[in-house]
Amino acid sequence: MSGITFGFNTEGLEVVRHLRDQVSGRTFLITGPSEGGLGAETAISLAHANPALLILVGRSLNKIQPTIDAIHAVNPSIAVKFIAADLTSLNSVREAARSILDDASIAHIDVLINNAAVMACPYELTVDGFEMQFATAHLGHFVLTKHILPKLRASAGAGKPQTRIINVSSLGNTLGGIRWDDPSYTKRPEEYKPWDAYGQAKTANVLFTVALNKRLLAKTGIRSYALHPGGIYTPLLRHMNDELMEEITQRVTKGEMQLKTVQQGCATTLRAALDPELEKAGEDGVFLSDCQFTKDPELVAPRALDEEDAERLWGLSEELVGEKFEL
Repeated sequence: MSGITFGFNTEGLEVVRHLRDQVSGRTFLITGPSEGGLGAETAISLAHANPALLILVGRSLNKIQPTIDAIHAVNPSIAVKFIAADLTSLNSVREAARSILDDASIAHIDVLINNAAVMACPYELTVDGFEMQFATAHLGHFVLTKHILPKLRASAGAGKPQTRIINVSSLGNTLGGIRWDDPSYTKRPEEYKPWDAYGQAKTANVLFTVALNKRLLAKTGIRSYALHPGGIYTPLLRHMNDELMEEITQRVTKGEMQLKTVQQGCATTLRAALDPELEKAGEDGVFLSDCQFTKDPELVAPRALDEEDAERLWGLSEELVGEKFEL
């Protein structure tokens, strides 16, 4: 394919227009598509290329309705389905997954985009007793992906565009790894630091991707990618204060942070979701930043790509949520 140079400045609409054949007639599920965020901008961008169905998973219709309205402003004929789910409650996630499986109008899902997250929030446990960032970004998506896998497998097949699972991570994966013996800080709550916990959650996104590929790619053709969308001002920053901002710029960007627009921010998600050229990278293609694969340790920590840690996280996740994730 020609006509686009993928990089920092690439915008989501450029990706969608370039890869419109990978959008048209297909079904996409996006978590966390509330107004002003990357999930919303991803969905609105996809609307420009005539998808068959956009499934938007969020806490309440009130939060998602502006995104639905924006999609229909682009194209009133696009089918949009809202599914209520609170990713901080595993029961809520399971109920949402059941409604998706039972919905005959959702014949299959071509691309799952696990986008929802919370960032650098004060210490809080979910209703299930898990640290909020780890639960939202990882455990909720772990359970959702497991339960709706039959709809993804219904999409996969020879001669079709590749079915994909996209896990939106961030540069935050470099801030810290998995606290194997105390992921929710329940043993030692005094050790909780917002950015360390965010690093754990974003590392989990990448390790989950590695483990998914090991299990799914050869058997089903389903491919998973993780990514850093860039630094963007979105509602994800609602917990930010001057102290937290100073800490993150010093720890991650050494005092310099080049920001993206929301359109630039969703571009890497969309390339990961759509571009058939990515398949050529084979096993080396796991993590993207600025719309390109990378293994730069300043962007993706080597431990986040470690296969043994990916297996360890898989087992820990099964233990925490109380169910096996089997094909």
